[in-house]
This record gives sequence, structure tokens and C-alpha cells, in this order.
Amino acid sequence: MDINKIRCEICNTEFGSQEAIDSHNKSKHQTLAPEKSHRFSLKMVSIISIILLVIFGVAALSVMGHKSSIIDGNVIKAPDNVQIATLRVSGSSYILEPSTFKKDVPVKIIANIESMPGCSKGVTIPELNIFKGVSNEDNTITFTPTKTGTFRMACTMNMYRTTFTVE
Repeated sequence: MDINKIRCEICNTEFGSQEAIDSHNKSKHQTLAPEKSHRFSLKMVSIISIILLVIFGVAALSVMGHKSSIIDGNVIKAPDNVQIATLRVSGSSYILEPSTFKKDVPVKIIANIESMPGCSKGVTIPELNIFKGVSNEDNTITFTPTKTGTFRMACTMNMYRTTFTVE
């Protein structure tokens, strides 16, 4: 067998040059020749496969590695056993969601500063000896309730108020 011969993949005929096989394919296999030109090379398929594997791998790791909050009744528990709530102002009242917490479990209240005018940013919980001025730089109030009951939350001027329960 001559190593310089090129074989037609369709009819297995041998040719001496690439030009000869191209001419053969145009005249004998004209309906099949365009189909071959649409095939992807092995290198292209490999590159696309690697890119897709990386994308799916990153997506899978981000989903598996992301610890979502768990809702236990009206209390949202973060992965590290912290109860998370949001505080905002609506009209002339504080809105705390959720407003029920478990005793002896840390609480993290995240204040929506954009909804909080003037004195509403000075938050007090008198029964727990908590005072916190929230701002754009620090909009969280953290504490661990050590007793059960219903507690008042108000601004420093007592204009914005709400209550929450510890069970």
C-alpha cells in the first residue's frame, strides 16, 4: 500500500492527492460532501465539552456549598443556628419579620436603612438593655434572648414601635 494515497471515506477509492479526492467528492458524492463540512473537529468537541464541564461543576459546587436558611415555624434560622429577621419602617411603625424567636438562640436583625427615616435608626429594646444606632455601615442588631415573653422595640423617641415574642 502506498502511504501517499488518500482514501475516500465514502466509497473507499484511493487517490494520489487531496485535489483529486476533492474533485471526486464533488462529482460523485456532491450530496454528501456538504454534510462533512458541518462536522466538528475532535479538538472543537473537546474544548466545548471541557467548558461545559467547568460550567456545570461550578454550578453544582455553588448549589451544594450554599447553605440556605431553614424556616422553623415563624423563625428563620441561618445555617450557623442564628435566627435572622428584617426590620423596616412602614408608615409610623417598625415592621419586624419574623417577630417570633427561640430562647437562647442568637438573633440577627437586619435593618433596611432605606426605609428608616430620622430617629427610627436609633433602635431600643428596653427589657433586654439593647440600644443600637443602625446606619449604612452597620445595619445589624444582634443579641441572644435569654428569657421568654413579649418585648417592646422602639426608636429613641418612642415614635416607631413594634413587639416581638421569644418562646
